[in-house]
Amino acid sequence: MRVIKKWTRLDNAAKIFPPTSSSRNPKVFRFTCELYEAVDARILQRALNRTVAQFPFYQSILKKGLFWYYFEETALHPAVKEEEEQPCAPIYNADRPGLLFRVCYYKRRINLEIFHALADGMGAVHFLRTLVWFYLAEKYPDSAGEGLLLNKGSSQEQIRQDAFEKYYDKGKNARHPRAERACRLKGPCLPEHRLGVMEGVLSVKSVLKIAHESRASLTEFLTALMICSVHDGMAVGDCAHPVVITVPVDLRNYFKTQTARNFFGIIHVSHSFKTGGDSFPEVLENVKRSFQEQLNPETMLGIINRYCSLENNAAIKAIPLEIKIPCLKLAGRYAESEDTAAVSNLGKIAMPPEMNAHIRLFSVVVSTRRPQICFCSFGDTLTISYSTRLESTDLPRRFFRRLVDLGIRIEINSNLEQLEEETDDVL
Repeated sequence: MRVIKKWTRLDNAAKIFPPTSSSRNPKVFRFTCELYEAVDARILQRALNRTVAQFPFYQSILKKGLFWYYFEETALHPAVKEEEEQPCAPIYNADRPGLLFRVCYYKRRINLEIFHALADGMGAVHFLRTLVWFYLAEKYPDSAGEGLLLNKGSSQEQIRQDAFEKYYDKGKNARHPRAERACRLKGPCLPEHRLGVMEGVLSVKSVLKIAHESRASLTEFLTALMICSVHDGMAVGDCAHPVVITVPVDLRNYFKTQTARNFFGIIHVSHSFKTGGDSFPEVLENVKRSFQEQLNPETMLGIINRYCSLENNAAIKAIPLEIKIPCLKLAGRYAESEDTAAVSNLGKIAMPPEMNAHIRLFSVVVSTRRPQICFCSFGDTLTISYSTRLESTDLPRRFFRRLVDLGIRIEINSNLEQLEEETDDVL
């Protein structure tokens, strides 16, 4: 008897990732939970088995249809492995369909890596929190408490919901002004498509105190700091183009949904050092103004509608996928030319209080073609991860140096050996 496998359309934001992924930019991000004790692989495997049962949609492979890619359920099951590849190594392979996420461990760290077509950052946070809860609940039964109330009241349909389609309103498209060419950071890349990662661990309170003195949020403050750090290394001629920072926005903050799939939008924060001033207060005021203008429900709905309008265009729907793929690749390259770097805030990550004593921190890092910082917090621990394909370590040194100059103590971890040597005596 033939078994009919369940299939699911990709959500709107996911459609760009399969055709634009490559060995240089595999569209993979990593979430990490660092514990105070070494990871037990056998317990982690059992925890993963139980987590996948809570998120059956993640047990899917990606396949090509006539007009679009789609997810198909699979009998493949994830196996925990000790870390042996570089961070954010490629996951999706069109020639060998497999699961779109992996779980590995290294010493005290549990790593979850996901191909971006499957989920966004907050979807991954839901999965990792559940995985860590099952792990700690088995290893330390007294820490289980009342349980992780993550998916309480959520059906499987709600978890796998395409929230873009739910909130799409074709009558309210947002204007997307043509972006000015952004200043681009260039230079030799790391060999073998390596991803360079520098992780700074610091106190949330110490940074928030300084940000609040300027009446800025943490995201606004670190975005302005990133813009100024880029400017510190710019030649006079480079200032002809603005520094443009891409900032992903979790649309769950504006529209009610329990989806564990992609549901995010992108805003752009631009600063011209020719016309907007070059002091940090001037840059910060411009960033705050830009956030205020863009971060509202009306603008976010416009972003959803703009994203969905192309997908729902009858003429585009009728174009075969093999013809769409080159167009999507071209659109991806064009989008990358519109920004200088990216800043992503995954917010506060919470676990049941009984488990906090076993967890040191959470962190996130993204594979990227252009420099990117991602940050999240757990308790009073803020982790800022800088990722890049560039060989130069100048930008992260400038960024973290600015924080140190404000009196903030930072612990640095990095796979960039040169950077580690240069910062050992500084941070």
